[in-house]
Amino acid sequence: MIKRLGSALVMALLVTIALAGTAAGISIEEVEAMVSELEGTDCVSPELCLVYKEYKEQRLEIISYTVVRGDTLIDIAKTFGVSLATICESNNINNPNLILVGQSLEFPAVSGLLYTVRPGDSLESLAKRYQVEYEEIWFANSLSSRELKPGTKLAIPGAKLPDPLRTSSVSRVGSRINSGLIWPLVGKLTSLYGMRRGAFHWGIDIAGSVGTPISAALSGTVVSAGWAGTYGYMVQVQHESGLKTLYAHASHLCVAVGDWVDQGQVIARVGTSGNATGPHLHFEIKVNGANVNPLTRLP
Repeated sequence: MIKRLGSALVMALLVTIALAGTAAGISIEEVEAMVSELEGTDCVSPELCLVYKEYKEQRLEIISYTVVRGDTLIDIAKTFGVSLATICESNNINNPNLILVGQSLEFPAVSGLLYTVRPGDSLESLAKRYQVEYEEIWFANSLSSRELKPGTKLAIPGAKLPDPLRTSSVSRVGSRINSGLIWPLVGKLTSLYGMRRGAFHWGIDIAGSVGTPISAALSGTVVSAGWAGTYGYMVQVQHESGLKTLYAHASHLCVAVGDWVDQGQVIARVGTSGNATGPHLHFEIKVNGANVNPLTRLP
């Protein structure tokens, strides 16, 4: 025989359903008591099971996405309506320009963080760290207990996260030198510095749509601007300390030789001029005339 509902808890739950038609109004204490009752007997009311089912199904959606050719993290973030920081922090991506075709991404369906629980974590400590209310974490994940199990993934909606475009990343290519440069274009890296198809590639390629602005990585003087054979339309900017930057395959140049440009100023626009298989920026850095890997100088 099915156990009859008589406890104040169950009556409160039924009132919640009748008034709101959802389990969203249940308090943390009521959920814990409900779980205790469900675990304490094999004979429970169907109403109680229904409320618990509704409660568990209200959890925040976690999105799984696989990077395809042409993707950028900015475009992915716009597609799913979340912040760039949400994707970067949820997937331990230190540099938003470095993603690979086939790479798997997981992140919450709202701006925030997908966090993997570590030993010693608590709802209160996570709430304090990411400046949210701990109840938001509880209900976003439809938790049944305040005890957090290490390895569990939690959605933390509204988590306060650093801007990935302003914070320095850990180098994947060795030690970085702080040259004060900024990225001339935010996009997917399609080719790195080094050997490529039997020849040496002296820079990095960053994908972008035709016409996308290309910014000066550092303030300096334009020393060349025009057609440069396989480089297509190209700009070179001389900076202090023997540093020179090169921007190739542009569709349009916005500066001329002798111009002074400020860091972040638009100097050209993405194109496919010269020897280019698709719209992108080929970016090089030279120090005292010698090429260096741009990823050792960019933040």
